[in-house]
Amino acid sequence: MNTKVLIVGAGPTGLMLANQLARRNIAVTIIDQHAGPSTQTKALGVQARTMEIYSRLGIAERALELGKRAAGATIWVKGKSVARVPLGDIGAEISPYPFLLILGQDDNEALLGNALQAHGISVQWNSKLVDLVQTADGALARIARQDGSIMEIAADWVAGCDGPRSMVRDACQIPFSGALYQHVFYVADTQATGFMKPDELNVYLWRGGFHLFFPLRGKDHWRVVGILPAELHDREALDFDAVAPFVRREVEGAEQGTALSFQECRWFSTYRVHHRRAERFRDRRCFLLGDAAHIHSPVGAQGMNTGLQDAYNLAWKLALVISGKADEALLDTYAIERIPVAERLLKTTDRAFSFLISERWLAEVFRTQIFQQIVARAMTRERTRKLAFQTISQTGIRYRRSPLSRMQAHMPETAPQAGDRFPWLQLKFTAGGPVEDLFRKLDDRGFHLLLFGQKPDAGGLQAGADGIIRIHEIPRDTFNDQVLAHAGIPLPSFYLVRPDGHVAMAGAGLDSHALHHYLTDALKLHPHAATASAADSAASHSPH
Repeated sequence: MNTKVLIVGAGPTGLMLANQLARRNIAVTIIDQHAGPSTQTKALGVQARTMEIYSRLGIAERALELGKRAAGATIWVKGKSVARVPLGDIGAEISPYPFLLILGQDDNEALLGNALQAHGISVQWNSKLVDLVQTADGALARIARQDGSIMEIAADWVAGCDGPRSMVRDACQIPFSGALYQHVFYVADTQATGFMKPDELNVYLWRGGFHLFFPLRGKDHWRVVGILPAELHDREALDFDAVAPFVRREVEGAEQGTALSFQECRWFSTYRVHHRRAERFRDRRCFLLGDAAHIHSPVGAQGMNTGLQDAYNLAWKLALVISGKADEALLDTYAIERIPVAERLLKTTDRAFSFLISERWLAEVFRTQIFQQIVARAMTRERTRKLAFQTISQTGIRYRRSPLSRMQAHMPETAPQAGDRFPWLQLKFTAGGPVEDLFRKLDDRGFHLLLFGQKPDAGGLQAGADGIIRIHEIPRDTFNDQVLAHAGIPLPSFYLVRPDGHVAMAGAGLDSHALHHYLTDALKLHPHAATASAADSAASHSPH
């Protein structure tokens, strides 16, 4: 069996990569060693940046129907609410999804799996990778099937999306350095009543750790995640009935005068967590994504979302290379851009987790008596609130030091920079026309050149083949000028936006020769791809 891309692992990351490649007409095969999709999952939080990507796949509305919007997080200590981190109001101008969507990993996988089936691709379950050998132009994988047979798949490229125990990573002999946290986590799907703030993430801090209450759809439906008390670590046949008294002891308080009550526990599980990162995210024809590349504590609900962005970053680059439009060197930028993201995430989640679980007297005093005051005071400042949302929602991730990020002279530091996620704007794309959502307007299967306060180079724009680049000349009018000023976008200026929504190149006056140099030098487009079909690109642009 032959395929362009073999994806090992059908969790959210693998399914996202498969969808993005299928949308670009790239032949993929996706396998998983399990019998079917997961039904009991730990990942719950879907961040704003993930929802933006889901909207491109046409599954955002269904995700909103299935999930529960959390407009903020309330922090509790000894039964008293001590601070609140708002989400909705501070993110309203940053993303069309200014909230944390509580949606289980199983539902996310179902959404992505259904989207993939719409492309005629199904996951091959009960298929375990047992051997992988790379060649100069591909890889040969041996797959064990449920009936004991061995299937061979010849793939041009292999994506390891197969989790912390990645067979792809092991086959590539890539070290996975880090350590195992000594603490044991628990997760329970419950029906509970108490004084939890409805429609919000409720964070309960106690001396030995924390309990997180995630609101789910349905009446009094809460997913509870926390640190298992030390005295229960060695308990055999542990169930939630043994854990519940400890949760109640730390959660209950006098503020509301209402005891926490669990009416039902639908399922319960315990698990351990590592904090590790693969030394490399690529080995010749193989890539690592998601938990196969990095794994950390669940603090901040970042893990699943980071894996989905790994896939979104790699897919468009891989598609350009496979379609013969770009050199393989473009693929090096996947690791260049994503490793720093993983490193920052590991550092921040590890520090936050260590802070939340520290049993030292000084740390406990700071966590339960001082920390909440700092948070409450900080959340009164608009700049801090905005930074908090950008960090949690992952809309603030940027690749400014990437070789794909090029800034031209004469641009203010306050303007969106190359490598940044281009801001979400409402603009008029035609003179006297309607106001349109920029994110909905720009197809994420290609590049977009946004021209503000200027027209295309009269000498002819040598850009893009087969729809790689589309040109949008944004007309000047009072409405557009006010929107751009608010976003810090100067006039005149231009922005070349990548398929994943990040700025590739930006500057004041557009020079078509500089743009062409960028396409061949930084983007590694083949000369024929960067110049052939200039007429097609120009034809897609209608002067306003």
